[in-house]
Amino acid sequence: MKILRNEKGFTVLELLVVSGISLVIASAIFMAMRLGSEQLEGADLKMTIQDSAREGLYKMLQEIRESAPSRISFGNGGTGIQFTAPDPNNPATAPNYSVNWAAAHTVQYSLAGSQIRRSNLTTNQNSIIANDVTGITFAGNAPQPTVVTVTMNVQRTLKNSRVVPSVPLQITGQAKIRNP
Repeated sequence: MKILRNEKGFTVLELLVVSGISLVIASAIFMAMRLGSEQLEGADLKMTIQDSAREGLYKMLQEIRESAPSRISFGNGGTGIQFTAPDPNNPATAPNYSVNWAAAHTVQYSLAGSQIRRSNLTTNQNSIIANDVTGITFAGNAPQPTVVTVTMNVQRTLKNSRVVPSVPLQITGQAKIRNP
């Protein structure tokens, strides 16, 4: 067999080297894309947790705001609150439109595991207001508060034991009590 020096082409060794280099480059690109995807997923999950907690906090503050200073009590070292809220179906009495406290409901908010539970003690109905809660504190500016401050810490632990966000988010809101 005659070897020609002007033949063009690649040897098997050259093809293997190029294939190996291409594989390393493709793996690096895949890992970078995967890391970026995980970071995006974590940021999205953090926003979802934060939005859910803010919505729950807003609902609590709206209802607490309708109570009266003499009808609010804090329990469990500030991790729970019990108050009387006007019945939404019968909020006022005519003719002076004062609050109909006789028809009011007693409501309690407390931390149950990683959820904020709303219990209507008058109707014995329970509902979940927020998830992924690691801690909650209710505080008033006096024994009969005119302002109630609610502070929630939220964080989620995923199945792979990854915690999002790495440090719990702290969300605080205040309700100025409207009724005398």
